[in-house]
Amino acid sequence: MQNWLKHWPSQRQGALLALCLAALSVLPACTGLNQAAVNSLKAAYQGPNRNFEAAPRNPAYQYMQVEVPGAASLTVLGYQYSNLQVWYAAKGEVVRLQGNRLLDTTGLNVNLANVQYSAGPQANRTLAQFDVPELGLFNVQATLQLQPTQPPKSNLAKQASAQANAGKGLFWYSETYVDSQPLPAALEGLPPAIYGFARALPEGTPVNQLPLAVYGKQCLAPTYCLEWHRQ
Repeated sequence: MQNWLKHWPSQRQGALLALCLAALSVLPACTGLNQAAVNSLKAAYQGPNRNFEAAPRNPAYQYMQVEVPGAASLTVLGYQYSNLQVWYAAKGEVVRLQGNRLLDTTGLNVNLANVQYSAGPQANRTLAQFDVPELGLFNVQATLQLQPTQPPKSNLAKQASAQANAGKGLFWYSETYVDSQPLPAALEGLPPAIYGFARALPEGTPVNQLPLAVYGKQCLAPTYCLEWHRQ
């Protein structure tokens, strides 16, 4: 994700085209990004002194702040169908979410690909299969279990919590790996995913019926985690 914080090209049409080319699978959605959405993304890309909160927003669009180690971005929702959301960043990076989980990513230093989720043997468990091409991992299989947890200590998590529920904060849950067979060596020590919800989840809530989280964190490698805050 070396280009994550660079400015957009001077030619706005070229910028939008580059963004669309990075996600051919959802190309029709690119026509829905009007100039106001493009300008709000451009305003967020001002180097280390960027101010996401001060970036102009178009109320017709949804925005999400995304952070990875050493870089951050404001993204705009370009496509939504059922529980699938596709978020675009200024230099063509794409984050696709299926509900609250990463479905796949494009343009990062480490990416998820070919992710599949299915119902687990219990209501709070999910079966996952995924690739991490940069680590040489393919068809990794794991079982995820959702459970209450403590809030993460990152600045983005604190920001998301401070802005939620009139300052009352979020309710935190983690998805840990519970397989009897360990993950591949390249993923040894992979932290659990963490989600912050606007309300507590009733006990026994099936994972396929979760509300959208305000905050999410999912690690693609032991030292490379992606955080997002829906705004």
